[in-house]
Amino acid sequence: MDESDFVGALVPGHPWPRIEVLRHGPFPCPGVEGPDGVFGDARTLLHVTPRFDPARPFVAIAFLHGWCATLTRRIGGHRYHVVESYRLIEQVDAAGLNAVVVAPQLARDADTAIAAMPGHPGGFAVPGAFARYLDEALTQIAQRRGDGVDAYRRAPLLLMSFSGGYRAAAKVLTVGGVADRLIGFIGLDTIYGETDAFAAWFAAHHRHAFIAAVYTGGREHAHASAGVTQALARSLGALGLAGVRVSDTLPRRLRAGVAAFRHVGDPSLHLDLVADGWPRFDRPVRRLLARVAGFGGV
Repeated sequence: MDESDFVGALVPGHPWPRIEVLRHGPFPCPGVEGPDGVFGDARTLLHVTPRFDPARPFVAIAFLHGWCATLTRRIGGHRYHVVESYRLIEQVDAAGLNAVVVAPQLARDADTAIAAMPGHPGGFAVPGAFARYLDEALTQIAQRRGDGVDAYRRAPLLLMSFSGGYRAAAKVLTVGGVADRLIGFIGLDTIYGETDAFAAWFAAHHRHAFIAAVYTGGREHAHASAGVTQALARSLGALGLAGVRVSDTLPRRLRAGVAAFRHVGDPSLHLDLVADGWPRFDRPVRRLLARVAGFGGV
């Protein structure tokens, strides 16, 4: 079903997840143009987990999708959908966290055959822009639930990125205006560049944040993220950050000071990595989020 102007709840009779238009999303963005509305969709996916309680510690999860993606089939797109293909909401709910979720529409259903830079960060490249976006998104959630907004404005933030979402992620980490709230970054085969930005963020904030990235490929796969991710791991190791041990395994708990970079297999895994994971590690969003300490993970 393609409802090009769809907003509202995705499941009749249930308030979450839902699609809303936000004023402060990454697109549309002055000076960034593409065919067929590629850079013109202002919608965001919003969600709260089952049994969510804002009186308890909770985390705001921001998810940045990859190329060729649309938030949901309800608003079109020919290839990948954050809700249905990535199974993002299903996995977040299964993780058992007390959490809210925001996922902006980045370039809409685009690859390099459609746009020169499908991973363009849009408005998120403007200093402080992501903070304004997050405040608007969380305020919408609070108001729809009938909650006060103060707890939402103080909530810790966890950033997740898949594939081509890395450019937007780098801007969020470095100029997003949310550094004091960020407790971690989870990368799913996503570090294809911007290593200086990721390294600078973690070096400055490792005392209260973690970085955990999984990647595919190897020396024979020049197009995969392996080489760049491994270079980032080496650069962090060379910094000698106090209390940080750069690891090639995923720890049982993702907490401040963790820097984990895990090779998970061949690039053939990439396209379905978010939904299917890798051998002996299915539903990776669920399993990684459940390792985040402090928010009721199972």
